Amino acid sequence: MNNHTETLSVDEQNKRFWNELCGTQLAKQLGVVDSSPASLQRFDNWYFDFYPYLFKHIPFPDMLGKKVLEVGLGYGTVSQKLASSCDGYRGLDIAEGPVAMANHRLAQMGLSGEAVQGSVLSAPFPNESFDWVVAIGCFHHTGSIQGALDETWRVLKPGGQAIVMVYAAYSYRRWMYTFAPTLRYLIWDKFGIGKAPQTSDRERKQYDASGAGEGAPETTFTSASHMRRMTKQWHSVRVTSENIGTEGPFRNTERHKANRIFGSWLGLDIYCHLVK
Repeated sequence: MNNHTETLSVDEQNKRFWNELCGTQLAKQLGVVDSSPASLQRFDNWYFDFYPYLFKHIPFPDMLGKKVLEVGLGYGTVSQKLASSCDGYRGLDIAEGPVAMANHRLAQMGLSGEAVQGSVLSAPFPNESFDWVVAIGCFHHTGSIQGALDETWRVLKPGGQAIVMVYAAYSYRRWMYTFAPTLRYLIWDKFGIGKAPQTSDRERKQYDASGAGEGAPETTFTSASHMRRMTKQWHSVRVTSENIGTEGPFRNTERHKANRIFGSWLGLDIYCHLVK
């Protein structure tokens, strides 16, 4: 990261980094060369097959007739599914590229709704605007998970629900590759000693890297207990771990089987179901 980049706010850095759609490198591997319905369907089929538990955490049928805000749009797979499931879809992303992709999908499929560019730390929506907020893999890049959760609370109606996925602090990958920082995080998290360690550029690249090989500007890892501390004002909080990769001890294990057996306690991601 050069000196000029270091002087930019996290929002400005994220605008630059995430303008390349999350999933771009994967799309190239899948042979997705345009944004036609057939090409995007190929991407979406892979995505939902790779993350089948999304249907467990995002109750699309329950969103019929509801107003839904999605934060962090990526390649627009979840955006399109949400827009086809609800009555009042809005998307929000810090970068222009994902917003354009989401709006392209909506127009191409004849779906209502709109995506806009902006930060979830100062969401451009009135209080109590939505029945649901869905944020898959976004809040841990904002520079303030707490701030993102507070804004989620603000824009949700009383009784509204949020599905938030963040990176897990105690996943098998972190214990394998960043043992010392993970241990320091545990000592801070469980005993209040020291402070949560900063994430290295090397680790950020392990999770999110651009086509140029740069890591995401900001990545925060969070434990289930820390998420519960940050969501004390919520009426209900349910936290579940998911997502086993294909490295280390799971290199020769069928992915869906590994997820089923080990995902709930060693998974890379934490899914939080929050009720206001």
